[in-house]
Amino acid sequence: MITTITNESSILSVRQRIGVVAFGMLSNEIGFIEGAIELVSLHHKAALEESDPDFTPFVAIASETDNLPIGKSRQHWSNQALVKHQPEIDAAIIWAKQFGTLACQSLVRRFHAK
Repeated sequence: MITTITNESSILSVRQRIGVVAFGMLSNEIGFIEGAIELVSLHHKAALEESDPDFTPFVAIASETDNLPIGKSRQHWSNQALVKHQPEIDAAIIWAKQFGTLACQSLVRRFHAK
């Protein structure tokens, strides 16, 4: 039997993932910057308003940290460079959490299945 995934079910799946990512960020299961980058990517697939205020902080976080060795890109950086940038990464994580926590909480309320 072939099952066709409708656009509506795809959108629902993306929105559920938004809730899971936001919840994971708040519970420290997903890194805050990595999560912000994923949320920006998911926003475009979730059929939400482009100017949705809950996503604005994550666009800023992704933009402000795109020069840092975060997530999977770390494997392409030398140990020396990682050590050099670690204080900047640590500061960026603190800033990102402060800047994005309220928006994360809102996304959890909107999209996280209980």
